[in-house]
Amino acid sequence: MTRKKETKLIGFLKDNCANYDRHYQSCLFADSCKVLDGQRCGYFEKCVLGPPDYKYKLPGYDYAKLFAQYADLTGAKKQKVKVRRCECGTPLRFRQRYCESCSKQRAKQANRERQRKHRLSNSVNVTL
Repeated sequence: MTRKKETKLIGFLKDNCANYDRHYQSCLFADSCKVLDGQRCGYFEKCVLGPPDYKYKLPGYDYAKLFAQYADLTGAKKQKVKVRRCECGTPLRFRQRYCESCSKQRAKQANRERQRKHRLSNSVNVTL
């Protein structure tokens, strides 16, 4: 991407990123700004740009172009999100170990095993 096309993204970064220090022209928490170096920055993605459907956008900026410029500069489009899947192949949500059907099957299996152990322990302790 040419320097002329990058200027809107860089201007947006310099105006709105709380971690960018204008005096030293770098990031406060690193030696240099990741976005200016062509790397992805989690803070910039989550807090400054925000999600594409974010309703509290700053006026005067074309967010579609900013997202496109950021993706071109850092390669954000090229990296795909890895989808976690259950044993049966169903995609899982955040903090979910098993899908609903597998979860029910595992609960039944665990209950059967628990009952079997309980019955075995009761039959061994019987004295006449």
